[in-house]
Amino acid sequence: MTLPLFKTLLSRLLMLAALVPVLASAQEMRHQPTPFSVWLDFKALASPKPPKVSLPIWLESLQSDAVEGPGGQIARTTFRLRFRPLGELNRDLLLRVLFDDVKGRSPVVTGWTETGTKVFEHGPFGAGLNLPTSASLTLPMLGVSYVDIAVPGDGGNMRGAFLSSLRRGETLYSLDFATPADVNDAFDNLPSIPPAADDSLLFGRVRATIDAGIVTLIPRETIRQTWEFELAAAPLVAVVSFEILNADPLSPLEVVVNDQLLGPAAMRTPDLADPGYLGVYRPLDRGVRFRYAGWLQCQKAIPGAALQQGINKIELRLPGEAGPVAVRSLDLQLKTHWQNF
Repeated sequence: MTLPLFKTLLSRLLMLAALVPVLASAQEMRHQPTPFSVWLDFKALASPKPPKVSLPIWLESLQSDAVEGPGGQIARTTFRLRFRPLGELNRDLLLRVLFDDVKGRSPVVTGWTETGTKVFEHGPFGAGLNLPTSASLTLPMLGVSYVDIAVPGDGGNMRGAFLSSLRRGETLYSLDFATPADVNDAFDNLPSIPPAADDSLLFGRVRATIDAGIVTLIPRETIRQTWEFELAAAPLVAVVSFEILNADPLSPLEVVVNDQLLGPAAMRTPDLADPGYLGVYRPLDRGVRFRYAGWLQCQKAIPGAALQQGINKIELRLPGEAGPVAVRSLDLQLKTHWQNF
């Protein structure tokens, strides 16, 4: 080895050694503190050896109560959250209830004063889709001593509840466009966009709701769904958007336009810390598959050449390895010739 080459290698090794402490400190794991939030796993807390849960200072206790009906069967189960009044810390709370959407087992959320006066009631939630889902609420807690989450039956379809303190702040938004959501999701999930009643035109973009309802796609039963719509002229480019429930992030729906397969739709997934992710083991899978118990926004860009004047078809297909899902709020945007092009 020549001396100049040896010096070069030595200097590189010294530089690498100097970087090691920096890289090591950058990879240090720090627990993210959540003193004003809590995830209550109802199934785990009901087990013989329940996990220890650090409750926020404003949450005093969680209790469950079952009421028997005729024949000795459980007619109703109530999960009661009892609170301590702590001013701004829990003046407003975010409550997200996670459950399996079983027909006849829809949860209802009520808030009560210490003397038994009802302050609010929300629900029942769900549409009987037989899929994991969730419902998010903003609860005004002034005068509220406890909150009940009640469900018909033994409560076996209830997964849990996420609670978090809310802080008020000022938001700036454009007056000519849709107002922002009242609450920012704790895990960056985008809010649902309600389908528009009428078509709209803006800066060369035409937007129309194709279907505001809900359809389900089930493996080996209904693995595809087709919608037809008519266009006066083919656009330059288009985007189809929809929301999906019980989505598998690794198996997004495939989009077919006029019998042309365009590939999987893009899915906006929340933070992986979100308790809405439900791990599922299947016999032929090597690892864990995850589903998301909530509605996620999806979209797919469509080349203008894939559309035509007259009748067009959009089809959503389940991939072979996917589980059951529900789809709602199918929306289409068309970019047309515009005076500013």
